[in-house]
Parts: sequence; structure tokens; C-alpha cells
Amino acid sequence: MIQHVKRIVKKKSVIIAASLVAVTGTAYEFNANKPAEPVRYVLAAVTRGTLVMSVTGSGQVSGLNQIDVKPGVSGAVTKILVKPGEEVKAGAPLFEIERKTAQKSVRDATQSVQDAKLSVQSAELSLLKLKQPVDPVALVQARNSVNKAKRDLAALKEGPDALDVKQAEAELALQTENVKLSDDGTTPQVVRDAYDDAVSTVKATAQTLQQALYDADVILGIDNPNLNDAYEKLLAIRDSNKLFEATNAYYGAKQSVSTLKENADALKSTGEDAVNVQAALAAAETALGLMDPFLQKVHDALMATISSASFSQSSLDGLRNTIQSDRTSVSSKMSTLTSQIQAIDQAKSSYESARLNVDKSRLALEKLKRGTDAKDIASAQEHVAEAEAALAKLQKGADSIDVAMSENTLAQRRSSLAAAQNKLADANETLGDYTVRAPFDGVVAKVSVHESDQASPSTALATLLTKAKIAQISLNEVDVAKVRADQKATLTFDAVPDLTIAGAVIEVDSIGTVTQGVVSYNVRIAFVTQDERIKTGMSVSASVVTDVRTDALLAPNAAVKREGNTVVVQTLAGAGASAAASAEGIASDTPPETKTVQAGLSNEQVTEIVSGLNDGERVVTRTIDPNATAAAASSAGQSSALRIPGLSGGGTGASGFRAR
Repeated sequence: MIQHVKRIVKKKSVIIAASLVAVTGTAYEFNANKPAEPVRYVLAAVTRGTLVMSVTGSGQVSGLNQIDVKPGVSGAVTKILVKPGEEVKAGAPLFEIERKTAQKSVRDATQSVQDAKLSVQSAELSLLKLKQPVDPVALVQARNSVNKAKRDLAALKEGPDALDVKQAEAELALQTENVKLSDDGTTPQVVRDAYDDAVSTVKATAQTLQQALYDADVILGIDNPNLNDAYEKLLAIRDSNKLFEATNAYYGAKQSVSTLKENADALKSTGEDAVNVQAALAAAETALGLMDPFLQKVHDALMATISSASFSQSSLDGLRNTIQSDRTSVSSKMSTLTSQIQAIDQAKSSYESARLNVDKSRLALEKLKRGTDAKDIASAQEHVAEAEAALAKLQKGADSIDVAMSENTLAQRRSSLAAAQNKLADANETLGDYTVRAPFDGVVAKVSVHESDQASPSTALATLLTKAKIAQISLNEVDVAKVRADQKATLTFDAVPDLTIAGAVIEVDSIGTVTQGVVSYNVRIAFVTQDERIKTGMSVSASVVTDVRTDALLAPNAAVKREGNTVVVQTLAGAGASAAASAEGIASDTPPETKTVQAGLSNEQVTEIVSGLNDGERVVTRTIDPNATAAAASSAGQSSALRIPGLSGGGTGASGFRAR
């Protein structure tokens, strides 16, 4: 009987197993024949925001009633703003550390921000200009350029007409006239005219200097002793050295004037040899150069002269006026002579230019007579093509690639501005560290330094007594390296779950404690506000803000991947603004594009993108492949069908199922 029941049960089990296999096979066949669904991509928007970096630790509330105040930077103490026994409030300045380097860093960072802002404005204007419609005036100008280029090409193909040839011949004749030689057959006429003008200038200069020399001798009485008898004894009576200097200068001036007169008298009014004219000009320059200081000495001697009954003041003033007038004449002649020398040089230069113009005019005429050159036509055709291309580009408007490049440039410059602003914020924060402030309300028990003493973060500047409670937490060696005095912190307590108190780091141990090979450091955090519910010894957790990035471009951590030393994200072409908000993702047959980016800081949620993405772009945070899910389910179904409890020889049955 029992054996009969076993046979019935075994038979039914086989029937059930066969049924399950049939059902599973049907499901497997259904999944295999089911159409493939498109892959879906969950997207998130890259946005600008504030990135907060922090480290966390736990510890206990301490009832310490005194603490050493230490600076966060190194340098000489420049000001001590408190004295022992003084009551201070939290945040009150206690000491100042030498800050010139930090101030320079702030100035440099401020200038960098200003430069970055100007760079952004320039990029914005460039993009705006690129997107503006075509300027009608520019369009008219471009069309005119095309028409002119076409007219020039047509005229070139037609070849020169008789009028063009006549004009070229007239130009050659004019330029040839400019290079004709004078009667001597060697000197260019334009240079000859300049030399003839110079001769008259030299002769006039010689006459002026002879008159000035004579007027001076009337006063000094050197070559004509009798001319100054009326006032000879009164000359320079106030300073005899003035008369001595004037007398000595007379002989050099007289010699130079004599040399000039000889050269001038020997010159012919026209056609004089250029060498002789140049020599006379040099003699005139020398004489003028000596005559002016000589006349000044004579005038100085007269200024040291006095009047008398036999030599009136009006007579003395008359002599002074005469010498002063001579000086004016000498100065005028010097200007005239300089201009004349320059005129000769200009005439020579003009002649050389005229010679070049003759050659150019001759070549132009020869080319005109030869007719149109194939190279000229080809060049004119190129000008037409260039003008037409410029017109077509102007009519088309801004190229999409140019706009994209301009937008990319703007994004990069905005990123640079954000980086510069972050550096300025860091520089200002560092500058603030050079003022040591009271971490809490208290009384200064002791000041341990003097002005000009050197201080470092391990130097106790003063001892502060307080009734305020302090949180003492423990951090590992990696986290403590990011923490320094005055950093902000947030404190929470197990005993009072709904309470959060702001705090500020007041001290960081410089020497750690080793426990079972792990190094830890104590960090003390002052409460910004006190709460009676908090008691000494209570457990406390603290989150210390170590860095803040404002206006940073942020992407979710799920979207940022590392491939070796490269950081990449994926973007989906054509994803609209609503796609980023969809938790189910967006279906796409086109795979996403992988972009290389430069990543900055990151916390547990987001990563700073320094470059490679723009504000508002969508990035892939998760990929949903329904086909992979269905395949996994089918595989699981097969496996369960082959493992039916109570069936002996399951392996054989499975093999038979797979074979079928």
C-alpha cells in the first residue's frame, strides 16, 4: 500500500514538473521574442551653487576655564591690543601679526578678479555681436566691394586704352623733369637750387656777424681803442672778471668771422661748386656758435658797468640794447642756416625719390603697352572670389560653430572669474587670520609676548579665562591637516537631539596621541551661544567647515567617473530641460557622449567642475537597460525550473530540457 502511494506521488510530481517546464519554456520563449526596449538615461542638471567641504568628529563637552590663544599664521607680532586683566568679548581683536605679504596677495587677487571681469565682459560683447543681425551698412559695403572687384577685372580684361597710355607717358615726363641735372651736368637741378639759396644765406650771415663784432669792439675798444674812451674806465667796474672774459672771447669770435668772410666772399651767387658751399656753411655754423656766447659775455660786462656824469645811463642802456639786438640777429641767422642745411638734405633725398619714381613710371608705361598680364587677371579673379565669399558669409550671418566657440570662450572666462573670486575670498580669509581675535567672552589672564616677537601657530600669545563651555573632539591625521583656528563648526548633541549650536575652532593640538597605531589630534571648539541644557561631559558631534566654493559649477557625484587619471561625464544629445527632473529617465537609441572634464573639490553629494561643462548642461547619473533586466529574469526562470524539489535525477531531467 505504501509503495502504491509513493508511485502515485512520484507520478504526480513528474506531471507537475513537466507542467512547470512547459510554463517556464513558454515564458522564456515569450521573453526571447519580446521586442527590445530602448535604454533609458536618468539625467541631472549641472548648476552653479556653493560647495561646502567639512570634516566631522566626536568628543565631549569640556568645562575648561582657561585656554591659550594662538595665532593661525606665522610672523612678527606688530600690535598688542589687550593687557592682563582686561575683559574681552568674543571676536574682539587681541593681537595683529605682520601682514604685508597677505595684503599684497589680496591686492593681486583683487586685480585678478577685475581683469577676469573685463575678460568676461569682452567675451559677452563678442558673443552678442556675433548673434546680432547683419548690419545693413556692412552689407552695402560688401556688395560695393564685389562690384568694384568685378569692374577692375573687366577693365583688366579689356586692356589699356589710348588715354591710359597718354597719362602714363605724361607721368613719366613729369618724373623725368624732376631728375634733370643743372647746367654743370653733374648736380641735380633741385639740389643746385638749394645750394644757390645757401650761398645767399652764408653771405647774409657773414654781414650780420661782422656788424655784431664791430658793435662789440665799440664797447671793448680792442681793435679800435679810441671808440670807448668816454666810458672805458667804467666798463665792468663792478666785476672786472666780466671784462676779462669778454676780451678773451673776442679773439676767437673775430677769427671765426674772418674765416667766414673769406669763404663767403669767394662764393659765386649761382653755380658755385657744392664743396665750396658746404665749407662756407660749416664756417658759418662755427662763427655763429662762437658769436652768441661772446655777445653774452659783452652784455654781462655792460651789466657790471656804471654810469657817470660823462657817461649817462641812457648811453649805457643804448649799448646794452645794441648788444641784445645783435644777439637776436645771431640767433635768427642760426635758425635760417639750420633750415638751409636741412633744405639741402631734403633736396638730395627728393632727388633720390624722384629717380625711383622715374623707374616706376617707366616700368608702368612699359607694362601698359605690353597689355594685360595673365597673372594680373588671375589676381583680379581671386579678389572677386574673396569679395563674393565675404559677402556670402555676411549674408549668411553667424556660423553655428563660431557661436559655439564664442559661447565656450565665455564659459571658460566665467569659470576663470569664479576661480579668481575664490582666490580673492581665500586671500581675504587668510588676511583675516593675521588678526588674532578672542574665541569667546572672557578675561585676559596673561599676555605672553611683546611687539616684534616672532609667533607661530604653536605660540601661546595670551591666556584667556572663561566660563563658556568648549567642545573637544578627536580627528585623525588626515582630517586634522585641513583644520585651523577660526574655522566655523556646527555642534550637535546626543542628549538634546533637536539642538544645533554654531561654534568656532579655537585650538588644534600640534602633537598627536598614538593609540594602537592610530594617530589622533584633539580639536577644541568654542560655543558661539550657550545653552543651559548642555552639561560638562556630554557627548558632542562636530562638523568643521574646511573650505567653501561660491558660485561653483556643480555636478552630482553619480555623474562623475574616473578613467585612470582622466575624469569624465556623459551627456545626452537633445535632452530637454524637463529630462533632468525625470526619475524614470529619458529613452534614447543614441548612446550618450563622453566628455573629459577638469574636476575640483568634492563632498559626499557633488563635485566641482572647473572646465569642460557649461551651466545648465544635463549629465547622465544612471543608465536603465530594460533588456538587461529581462534577460536576467529569463535566466533566473530557467534556473528555478531545473531545480524542482522532490525530483530525483534532476541533472538528467535538466539536460533533457536543454536538449529539447
